[in-house]
Amino acid sequence: MVTYTVHVDSLLTLPLTLTVLRDVKERGRDLQTVLLQYVNYVKPAFEEFCLPTKKYADVIIPRGAENTVAIGLIVQHIRDILNGGLKAKVDNWHNMVGDGLTVKEKPATGRTRKVSQSLDGSGGRPH
Repeated sequence: MVTYTVHVDSLLTLPLTLTVLRDVKERGRDLQTVLLQYVNYVKPAFEEFCLPTKKYADVIIPRGAENTVAIGLIVQHIRDILNGGLKAKVDNWHNMVGDGLTVKEKPATGRTRKVSQSLDGSGGRPH
């Protein structure tokens, strides 16, 4: 089992804006009451209970839900774990290259040279 904690970091103005719009429109509250509740209860509770958890997070996503690149990376990482994780990729790689690593390099001269090195770091090194 793999456990990750993710903190989605967003500006506090977004929740305030959404709260004001919802409370004024849907709940019939006046703007001053909504702002007082936010300043006196919502923001202090966030700062006391939610914000401190940020330092314990394995991953922090800045810019909240609009950060599609970070969210995509996390989704891909979870998919990799569910599909066998890094071990499966390494095992597959070992099956492809065998016991030793063979890499074809093309130097600036246009010639091709062969570089061999065993996976454990021992063995020949290119000269």
